[in-house]
Amino acid sequence: MTSVVLTVVGKVIEPNKGKTLELNRALEEYLKLVRWYVGFGITSKTKLHELTYEEAKKRFSLNTALIQTARDKAVEILKSFSERKAEGRAKADRPAVKRVSIRLDRRAFKLDKSSTKLTPYWLVVSLRRGVRIALPLAFGSRQKQFIEETLQGLWELDSVELVKRDGVWFAHFKIKKNVVTYGAEEAKTLIGVDLGEWNAVAAAAISRDSPSRPMRGQFWGGQRIRFVRGKYAHIRRSLQRKKRLDLVKRIGSKEGRTVNQMLHEIAKGVVEYAKQFPKPVIVMEDLEGIRDRMSGDNKLLNRRLHSWSFRKLQKYIEYKALLSGIPIVYVKPKNTSRTCHRCGFTVDEVKGREFRCPRCGLRYNRDLNAAINIALALTRGRGWGAVTPPRTPT
Repeated sequence: MTSVVLTVVGKVIEPNKGKTLELNRALEEYLKLVRWYVGFGITSKTKLHELTYEEAKKRFSLNTALIQTARDKAVEILKSFSERKAEGRAKADRPAVKRVSIRLDRRAFKLDKSSTKLTPYWLVVSLRRGVRIALPLAFGSRQKQFIEETLQGLWELDSVELVKRDGVWFAHFKIKKNVVTYGAEEAKTLIGVDLGEWNAVAAAAISRDSPSRPMRGQFWGGQRIRFVRGKYAHIRRSLQRKKRLDLVKRIGSKEGRTVNQMLHEIAKGVVEYAKQFPKPVIVMEDLEGIRDRMSGDNKLLNRRLHSWSFRKLQKYIEYKALLSGIPIVYVKPKNTSRTCHRCGFTVDEVKGREFRCPRCGLRYNRDLNAAINIALALTRGRGWGAVTPPRTPT
């Protein structure tokens, strides 16, 4: 049994002045409360609760459920800061909390559906003691589908984050579902998935019944995403020169929606590719530090690489796969792009789009070679045997 967790975002539709005032008051007080908790420097929720709960109720007029979620946020902030500090990525002694979102657990909100003309979706929230407000919500088509399934009981509604962005309020719903998958040890096919810029995804399949002959791979090109990123980068530079920062923010949202749609399409394609094989398991690299590994001396290349949503694409592939009953396994990357998948020789550098092995003479698409190596990373110690080059897609 595996739990799939998703975030569904709805926009609060133009709340009236009274509701806006309540939201802003709650956000201001919630921020003060989180900062107050952070000031104790305690990373244990239990200890922080025992030490501060009664005092927090006296100091702040927030709903008691919000007092507890603010405590949890403070602990999360402190732990994250400690990790960055240990890695040398933080110089201050304490984290500076400049902004937060309001977290609501099931005690502090209710999602209702009505027949009102404005919208059928309403979020009723309890922010400060004795204060409840109903917020009208609008969802995009994909988001609406998940909300409808949640209202039907197909997903469990876990929590909500109220987020204020550029003066507009959004509700981020965390929903989850338990799905049944088989274990990786039961898999009959390994699907190696390599992410990159030229090819957004290269996938290759290895069968347990005939590991010496990996099956036809498949590519999902990244040219459309590169075009969109480049187009909006050009527009942003032009608007910034004209000091139109208001329009810069607006086109940023449009760019994000466009790219997200493309990522969803790619993720769906990867899962459909995997589903054609018996008992597949999708194997992907742990992407920690990928931006550092892929950075070079070219500033334009670095800008393009750092704009790629590698982890977001992985998340889309992951949840779509799990909903189809396909397990996901992450492996540590180790020279997957520089190793010959046929003989195991590691080259110093791969130039161009073709991998060339000086030892065995293999000449192969570099991304597909990496995908095969990712799949092979899961075969070590499983006795699946060696492989020969798969057929290149035409």
